[in-house]
Amino acid sequence: MNGEWLKVKGLLLFIFLSILNLQFSICYARTARDTVYVSGGIEHEGLFPTADVSSMRSTPRERWAKIDHLSNTYLDLSLHYANDSNNARFRELRVDARGELMQWPMPGYEPGFKGYGLGHLSAEAAFDWGEISIGDIYGQFGSGLVLSLYEDRLLGVDNALRGAKIAVQPYRGILLTALGGKQRRYWSCYDDGAWGWNYSKDATVGGDAELHMEQWSRALREKEMVLAIGGSYVSRYEAEDTISTVIGNALYRYRLPRWVGAGEVRAEWQMKGWDILIEYARKANDPTYENGFSYRPGEAWLVSAGYSRKGLAVLAQVKRSDNMAFRSQREETGIAGRLNYMPAFARQHTYTLATHYSYATQYSSGEWAFQGEVFYTFPRKTKMGGRYGTTFKLNGAHIRGVHGEGEYYTDVNLELNKRINKTWWLNAMVMYQAFNMQVVKGKGGMVRSGIAVVDARVQATTNLSVRGEVQYLYTGDDMGQWCFALCEIGLWKRLTISGQWLYNIGGTADSDHEHYYTATATYSHGAHRVTAGYTKTIDGFNCSGGVCRYVPRQEGVCMTYNFTW
Repeated sequence: MNGEWLKVKGLLLFIFLSILNLQFSICYARTARDTVYVSGGIEHEGLFPTADVSSMRSTPRERWAKIDHLSNTYLDLSLHYANDSNNARFRELRVDARGELMQWPMPGYEPGFKGYGLGHLSAEAAFDWGEISIGDIYGQFGSGLVLSLYEDRLLGVDNALRGAKIAVQPYRGILLTALGGKQRRYWSCYDDGAWGWNYSKDATVGGDAELHMEQWSRALREKEMVLAIGGSYVSRYEAEDTISTVIGNALYRYRLPRWVGAGEVRAEWQMKGWDILIEYARKANDPTYENGFSYRPGEAWLVSAGYSRKGLAVLAQVKRSDNMAFRSQREETGIAGRLNYMPAFARQHTYTLATHYSYATQYSSGEWAFQGEVFYTFPRKTKMGGRYGTTFKLNGAHIRGVHGEGEYYTDVNLELNKRINKTWWLNAMVMYQAFNMQVVKGKGGMVRSGIAVVDARVQATTNLSVRGEVQYLYTGDDMGQWCFALCEIGLWKRLTISGQWLYNIGGTADSDHEHYYTATATYSHGAHRVTAGYTKTIDGFNCSGGVCRYVPRQEGVCMTYNFTW
């Protein structure tokens, strides 16, 4: 432990000296033709648990059972150089670096995230003909059906490729992109920390082409029409492993493909408020641990149609996917190692009880997904709009299996947003939800619930604002009924005091009748923001865009700090 603490203290000292160097140095210089500046930030999230840490850990629990401080800390640094000359072929250079200190990660992060070091390093140069990136690269082809590389710290996702990417525009309206590299998984050393990544064993390469037809047609431009068609192809190489299975009394070895490819085509049309997207993807046979070593090819298609004008927006979407889990390693599970992304055709709620049963996209088993939404604002000074206008949003989603498995998830909600007078705002929502726990969580049955939310805010004075929420979830399934209340007080536009309470009313055999609460204070000054308080939360899933991370129950003193420059 002493050796680890010396390494941790060394990294903290490096971060501290880096900040001092930036604060007391010239952060930018400007000449007639170029600009140089440095930017960055620090993000820290910590928990001092007062309950048994082992009850809040992913396996193996024993490894961190005696740790009394859990935290995720990130230091981001960026160097920007811009050439302002109008005649220069070279336009811009950007170098990004990120240090990560996750020696004892926050509850719910997979054990492989334990470690610290340089988590991200990249350089990107922009020219008049395109861009070149080396190092740790992010990017997405189309909607992400075959490739989506991104970072989401809240979910614990960072699936960048360490390699190179080039994007060129050889002719007006034509954009070509090619990339390749090894994908990040976790830190390379689980036991004693590390200063680098643990990469996927082999490589991923891919390319994308997109054509904007309106750039070649004056008639399309005169009609203010956008017509884009595109396609991409991604291939993953992995050496063959010795993986066997028993059928009857015989032992068989899987013949595993070294190269697995996935391709997609798409078309998008936009004109006078209309936006229609059609996309189709197909993946070659890819036997993996996640799909039970099935040799079936994967397939996905989606259609999204929307229309919007002042005060009105309408959206309709449908998606079918089957066996589209695409990873850089065939034996990978969990969050790490995923190459693609399947858009979640369901509303991303923010209210606590509306997210109590959050849906996670089913990559391998597949799904039919349907979503529709209507957003309408009644104009001001009308009977329904009143003095300030009134907004309604009606949203519905239904997701079910593709092989007769039945209903996975249903969500129908109606939301009202109303400004009552100069100081009062009101938001209210009613919602019906059906959630298949067996499909999403691997245990339990169907949960059908009704949810009501009232959210009110008042700006009492320039230096005082108050916001309150009351929520109620009714169901006769799982743990039964829930209620939730929140109050936030904002003072002087710098200090926010917040308290929230969640209670399991119960009504079923699985009810725990437990109280869960959080009280925090947040202070902001310039580029600094710090939050401290006490929290006791129930276990559940933290989801965004259909990607979910399990978060165990936790209790203790919490703190966050953010600083940008």
